[in-house]
Amino acid sequence: VNELEYISALHQTGKNELREDGSIQACDIVAFLMSRHGIQVTEEEVEQKIIGTFGQCTRVEEKQDNHDDTSGTQPNTERTSDTSPKGCMNLIQVLALLLIPLLLKAKESLDQAQQESNTIRMQSGTCLHRQKGDSRWPDADIVDNVLRMMLHDATGDASLRPLTKQLVRQILRFYGEVEDSNNEQLLEAMVLAATPDASSDIEGEPILLDQYIFARGLTNDVQHYHIDFENRVTTNFQDVFLEEEDRAKNTENTVKTVRTLSCIDYTADTFRSKSYVVILWVAWILTYFAYLQSHNNILTMAELQCDHLQFGCVLAQGILNWLVIMFQLSVLGSIFVISASAGNINNANHFLTVVGICANLIFIILPFFFEMSAGVVSTEKSREGINPVLYHLSVLCGFVLLIDPVMSIFQRTLSEKSSLFMFVRKHTDNTRLEAAVKRAASFKVNRLVRNARDVHKAAELDGDIGQGLETRYGIAMLAYAKVSDQMEELDGFRRTWNRIWTRELFEDEGIWLTTHVLSGNLAQVTVCVLLAALFIIVYSSELFQQGLDYLDKLVPGYSQRWRLVVPLFVGVVCGELTIISIISKYIPSSVNTVMQFRSGGFESLKGRSFLKLRYAIDNSSLLFGSIFWGTFYTSVMMGFFFMILFGIILWPDFAQLIGLLFANIIGIGLTVMLKWIVLRSYRRVSQQGYYRKSVVLSNVVNIILESWNLALGIGYMVIRGLYFMLAATMFIGRVDVPFLSQDACFVGPIELDSFPLIFRKDLLSHEAHRHPYIERLGVMYMLKLQHDDFGSRAGTYWRLLFIYALLPWMRKYRRHDESLVISGFKFAANRIWTGRMPAESEQSVESSKQAADALSELEMLRAENNNLRMLLFGNGKSSHLTSSCPPDLSGSGVPNSLQKSIITV
Repeated sequence: VNELEYISALHQTGKNELREDGSIQACDIVAFLMSRHGIQVTEEEVEQKIIGTFGQCTRVEEKQDNHDDTSGTQPNTERTSDTSPKGCMNLIQVLALLLIPLLLKAKESLDQAQQESNTIRMQSGTCLHRQKGDSRWPDADIVDNVLRMMLHDATGDASLRPLTKQLVRQILRFYGEVEDSNNEQLLEAMVLAATPDASSDIEGEPILLDQYIFARGLTNDVQHYHIDFENRVTTNFQDVFLEEEDRAKNTENTVKTVRTLSCIDYTADTFRSKSYVVILWVAWILTYFAYLQSHNNILTMAELQCDHLQFGCVLAQGILNWLVIMFQLSVLGSIFVISASAGNINNANHFLTVVGICANLIFIILPFFFEMSAGVVSTEKSREGINPVLYHLSVLCGFVLLIDPVMSIFQRTLSEKSSLFMFVRKHTDNTRLEAAVKRAASFKVNRLVRNARDVHKAAELDGDIGQGLETRYGIAMLAYAKVSDQMEELDGFRRTWNRIWTRELFEDEGIWLTTHVLSGNLAQVTVCVLLAALFIIVYSSELFQQGLDYLDKLVPGYSQRWRLVVPLFVGVVCGELTIISIISKYIPSSVNTVMQFRSGGFESLKGRSFLKLRYAIDNSSLLFGSIFWGTFYTSVMMGFFFMILFGIILWPDFAQLIGLLFANIIGIGLTVMLKWIVLRSYRRVSQQGYYRKSVVLSNVVNIILESWNLALGIGYMVIRGLYFMLAATMFIGRVDVPFLSQDACFVGPIELDSFPLIFRKDLLSHEAHRHPYIERLGVMYMLKLQHDDFGSRAGTYWRLLFIYALLPWMRKYRRHDESLVISGFKFAANRIWTGRMPAESEQSVESSKQAADALSELEMLRAENNNLRMLLFGNGKSSHLTSSCPPDLSGSGVPNSLQKSIITV
């Protein structure tokens, strides 16, 4: 449930507020289709086709519509019209869409069972062997099990019955769909949808509502979805619009698509090869510092002819320098990245691929072999410092970048079954990752259904729950209340890397690693190389060699160079270890953050702070540079710190001071150890929780400790300060997690560290496009736009009944227009906890009895409330929990005695 709320929060596009009921409106679907697939569709089309089929049309007050329009202005709350038609899909209807592939698989299993076959043949000709416990295939008895629960609750008997409009009406009424149960057209359509070959029960024997008929009603309207989609290495767009048989028919709808420059789409990652993009950005940053920031670069040419000792001249020169840097990175960088990425799209023609190759040659490879100076660009090389390392790393990335477009050209001439073709596709094609997300959607939905069945099984085994309660619906609700607060631990560092290595995170959870994180990780690897180069540069510097000569003269005949070489070596090793530590933690941290949002560890739909993560998504462009420079600064500072520390310890002039310092450290350590031993024994005999066994002894010991800690506090605070400095230095390169707490992160309105927030924005932006559930919803949207006969109101209601029976706790997300006696109720208590719906004869008897007794609706509600209290806590047991319904805050129209007994759960 938490993950469903999470995807609703991602899918919604409102600016000022999220709809806590989880409903999805037409404007949300329009924005998603454009951003993810480049499909241009109007809200009216979505209302008519998608919402009209899979959702519901209600009338809501305009002042409650907080969605921002395309102009970005605030919604007008002073309109002449009080209400307007507004369609939406509530969260239970969204779940009904997500269940379509699972229900189709269940239907396929039933059809194959009738043919006594052990395998299921897909349309592509492949053969999928079903095994018990298959993580992506539903249980064989799922349809029959849900049907039996539904019949038991609605009729009081799980035995099969003839499929009639009266039976459907009875089931709808039991699950609270009272208004729709009176819709004769809907009832007839539902019966017709489940009837094989449009036959009726007028002639001959009535049709029995068994698992086969139920499965037909669940899936008859969604046959355009092929269960083989998830087994193909194709994109969702290709599955829907590029089917060979659909093109042959030429009778389907067409959708309008727009150009999205998918080769540089770093929000939805719709380019062809992610590895190419990652290497491209690392190559660009190395090329920039190798050539554009060289000794004879444009900054030298743009130097002002003025007195640089005057502040005005310095200010003007600084402004000019940063304008030049902006030009180099914004203009030249954009030209290079766009042109080099031209061929990085699916089915790119040879011209675009050649453009990418030429950009790589011109900007990266040729400058390494040829020197020239042309105004704003200079490739003249310097042999000083770290420049030679930058030149070689840059050209190395350039040659690696040539592999992908060249292989892309030759790939079209290779057989799809060749080992070389498979290798290239496996390691360069982004479509493979999208195919993994499709399989992950099946895994997650099937896991959701199996978890729901486990709740029902637990309810059946728990005898205390079932006492006095007649419906499987109510039993499951109480069982869910017992297990809903259970939590499981997220994967740790090693487990996360293991699941990445085995691809379990991609195939099962549908994790999508963002381009910014992967590019930053590769850039951190180059920092390792650069730091090693700095070690060589420092060692060969004139100042360092003078220090070595000085040490050689201190003790004639004995070399003392180790006193300076060892600190330098220790500093470099500590810096390298720091980089490796940061590199290894970024991806697990990204996965952990995403899983926290999906599982409800971080608030989403019902949290106000989530709105901050939906603003200024373009700030994610800061991440790549921040990860690179943050890691560089951290490694250099950590290396410098340990180099100075060991240098002071080993330098002969500080020997006496270091000896005194170590003597004090050993003394403090021994006294602290003595304190720990004494206090450990004291606490065992004198303390019990927060209480003292010997009050006098405890008071005396506290006085002793208070006095003693006056001296120990000096060392404690020094150590605390060192800890903070080391931690702060380490976290300069960790933009993925917050270092400062919420209390320390703000100084007035100023946020001291916003980079962890930007990091989460980037993750959530990709999740809004690539979450397995949202990707599956996108397929359903596109199928409906492509095929008018995909989906129907009758099929939607059959799937809603399936969810009501299997996941009754989802009932709270179902919205109705009918007014309740007490405002604020999410659903009436008798729709959750009461027994089965009576038959027509029982209804008439009950109606006459109610008329005779003349019970008011409030009295009936009070009786329901008392019955619920007895069911939950038994006779004679009291509790603060007295109702499952939220209160009417105004309390109008409710007796005082009843107001006291109605509280929010």
